[in-house]
Amino acid sequence: MNAPEVFRFPDLEAASAALAGRVAGCLRRAVAERGRCVLALAGGGTPRRTYELLAAWPDLPWEAAHLFPGDERFLPPGDPRRNQALLEATLLAGAGPARAAFHALPAGEPAAAAATWESGLRAVLGAEPLDLVLLGLGQDGHTASLFPGSPLLEERERLAAATPGPAGNPPAVRATLTLPALNAAREVLFLAAGADKLAVAEAILADAGAAAQRYPAARVRPAGRLAWFLAGA
Repeated sequence: MNAPEVFRFPDLEAASAALAGRVAGCLRRAVAERGRCVLALAGGGTPRRTYELLAAWPDLPWEAAHLFPGDERFLPPGDPRRNQALLEATLLAGAGPARAAFHALPAGEPAAAAATWESGLRAVLGAEPLDLVLLGLGQDGHTASLFPGSPLLEERERLAAATPGPAGNPPAVRATLTLPALNAAREVLFLAAGADKLAVAEAILADAGAAAQRYPAARVRPAGRLAWFLAGA
């Protein structure tokens, strides 16, 4: 694994602007080199401003993009706590990003729905990895829906799976990309803000090997580039 890049910003607005620029560059580069870009998108409130900025970014080749949520809660359609709701209210509300193919988690029994979602991801990727993954960071060190102690941290084959039970806030069964998908990616970008999350990020950056015993995010060690965008640092 390459050494991570670390970017520190005074506030979330500055971090969001820089992250949006990085995503825009990656999207353009992937489409120029390979004819498309497959992105996995973070949920939660932290990336909201990044998505708003990207929705208004001019002249990006969204028509050649495939967008997957990095994780999703099994909650009723339209529930504002679903990551899809955030994306529909921000990124996908833009005229350009609306041309992208968005691959939502299907409804149904969680294990079967997650398997169908994984099949769709594999169909899009073929033998290629994800071009870009955006990830957040929880106060407990979770990322996507990979939580401390989860058996999914030991997954070696599936690219996506349902959590074994309710997790997170609100507690809900979720589907998540797994470490095999995240660690194969060409580029992974973390966004973290707030004192508690920044403390976790600093622990991971200081010694990822030791931190991996406690924090799932420390196990994200992609084959490609890894960068941290830290707001308030």
